[in-house]
This record gives sequence, structure tokens and C-alpha cells, in this order.
Amino acid sequence: MKYTLITAAAIFAGAAQAGGLYTEIESNDTIATSNFIGTFNTPGGSVAVDAMLSLDDVDWYGFTVTDTASLSFFASFSNGAGADGVMQIVDDFGDVIAFDDDSGVGLLPAIQIANLTAGTYYIGFSGYGDADITSINTDELLDGVGHTESFGYKLSVGFTIIPAPGAIAMFGMGGLVATRRRR
Repeated sequence: MKYTLITAAAIFAGAAQAGGLYTEIESNDTIATSNFIGTFNTPGGSVAVDAMLSLDDVDWYGFTVTDTASLSFFASFSNGAGADGVMQIVDDFGDVIAFDDDSGVGLLPAIQIANLTAGTYYIGFSGYGDADITSINTDELLDGVGHTESFGYKLSVGFTIIPAPGAIAMFGMGGLVATRRRR
């Protein structure tokens, strides 16, 4: 019994995730200078970003998922009446995977992606006028040029990681070995 408890504690400690609250650090205006918000593995996790967008600003956040993942990205405005944001997700090569302007409540962007493969990705957040829906087809990255808004925002990012079948089998076998009693 004591080996089972020790093994369970070690597994949960090893599965600890990046997460919690992250406060934006400027200058994160390019993918190269993005704020890294964490590496996420099984079973997933979440992070909330507290940030400020100023005139002609764009904010980039990087993250890594270690296995196939389903992700949800939602924005809310913490100040700025009439604020309007846009958001996009790009891969490590800068190719646009998803773009959104107003799929959330009112003028809020929201993106949901299923079956995203393991790798490093970036979230770009900017004001309306910086880019539009055609960005998804042209790989146009958010550059901050073209929007005239300043506002605070919160970005909520949730990850559900789907472990590979082999990983599930190994996890089960590890539990069997750990609970085996000596006679």
C-alpha cells in the first residue's frame, strides 16, 4: 500500500503543468520576442494571461504541447469600452493555423482547435484593423500596424492533452509493477 501511495504522488508531481496566471512582459511584439507561457503535457492545463494592448501594438505568446492536444483560447477585455481584438494561432514556422475576430461574446475573439499535433505554437493578439479573415489564407502575421485601440485584456488558454496509446499502456504497467508485493 505504501508503494502505491508513493508511486501515485510521484506520478502527480511529474505531471505538474505550467499554468496559473501570467502577466505580459513587453516587448513581445514578434514571434522571436514572444512571452513563453509554458509546456503542457498529459493531462493538460490552463493559463490566464493579464496584458495591455496599446496603439499599433501586438502581443505574442509561445507555448509547447508534448502530445496531440485540443485547445481553447478566449479573450475578455479588462478595460476599454468598445475594444475590439483579433487573435491568431501560428505554428513554429509562422504558418497561420487559425484566425478569429468576433467568435466570442460581442467583439471578443475565441478559437478552439482539436487534434493539434505536438510542437511549439504562438498566439498573436492585436486590435481590429491589424489583420482580417484573409490572414488565414496568406500567412500574414499580426504586426500591430493598423489598429488605433488601447485596452487591457485577459487571455484564457485551456489545453486537453490526448496521450498516445503506448503512453497509456506504459502508465498502466507502471502501476502494476509499483503495486506488486514481494513474498
